[in-house]
Amino acid sequence: MIQVGLMIAETDTVEDGNYLRFGNELLRRGYEVNLCFLESIAMLDSKVIARGFKLCNPLLDGEMFPESHPIDLTQSDLLWVLTLGMRHSFLDKMQLLYCLQDHCRIINAIDSLMHFKSKYFLASHEAVFKYPPTFASNDPDELFRVVQTGNGKWIAKPPAGSLGRDVFLITKDDPNVRVILESMTGPESDHYCLLQSYIEEIRGGEKRVLIAGGVPIGQYIRQATKDHRTNQMHGADIAPCELTKDERLYCERIGQFLVSHGTEFVGVDLAFPYVIEFNVVNPGGLLTIESLTGTDLTSVIIDRIIGRDNDKNIGKNIPELA
Repeated sequence: MIQVGLMIAETDTVEDGNYLRFGNELLRRGYEVNLCFLESIAMLDSKVIARGFKLCNPLLDGEMFPESHPIDLTQSDLLWVLTLGMRHSFLDKMQLLYCLQDHCRIINAIDSLMHFKSKYFLASHEAVFKYPPTFASNDPDELFRVVQTGNGKWIAKPPAGSLGRDVFLITKDDPNVRVILESMTGPESDHYCLLQSYIEEIRGGEKRVLIAGGVPIGQYIRQATKDHRTNQMHGADIAPCELTKDERLYCERIGQFLVSHGTEFVGVDLAFPYVIEFNVVNPGGLLTIESLTGTDLTSVIIDRIIGRDNDKNIGKNIPELA
């Protein structure tokens, strides 16, 4: 029997989300499923282990987690990383997971988890997708000089931030621009700040496109209402939408590029033709699309990534392209 480990965050109770949907669907299909708490990952006598439990019955939203015990992750055929955990231990966790990639297939690949969440990788692949002109530095004076060129608007944000936190819309005439840049780079100038040209296409909304196994499978649109941010937690409106023919072809091309790098389940934030961000760790959208359309895409995602037709890929970190 194929053994799948879902690496998740430990919370007080079970929460409805990707791990609940994926775990229940895999259990229904006859996979052996272990839910493992990423923050507990460790090395014991040269084996990589984590606390967790075997899924014997479908998870229910709000119930208590079963009692956990050490699980040998080297026995897994597939590991699906659905959280990054605490920032300060990120590198250790990625290095421990890296030790497993010769034993099992990892979704998404460790290189993907390391680099695709940041904006640097996106900015360096103009031949594949369009990305706003980007600058990054830990020197606030250098970034201030960039802002002073031209009369455009700039987005200042952390290179690997999320949920719309610390995302500022600035111009050279903003009296707070230097203060913002100094705050973003830290009192010791030991934090990096990213500057991106503000793109007017974002005014038409930003589409979150779920891509599974290289194929776009669902999407919705987010429209900023309170300020420049399109994040739901900051008040953006959401609505169902379709992809235009050009957008779909674009996402299919991006999807094949992602799969070739071991990136198999992704949320792409798109303001066509610009890619704003890749969400490679537990991308949101599954529950939102269901709430907007009534369609649960869980089985489609499992089919595209680790369904019966793809069992030949179990144990491989990068699947073959179609």
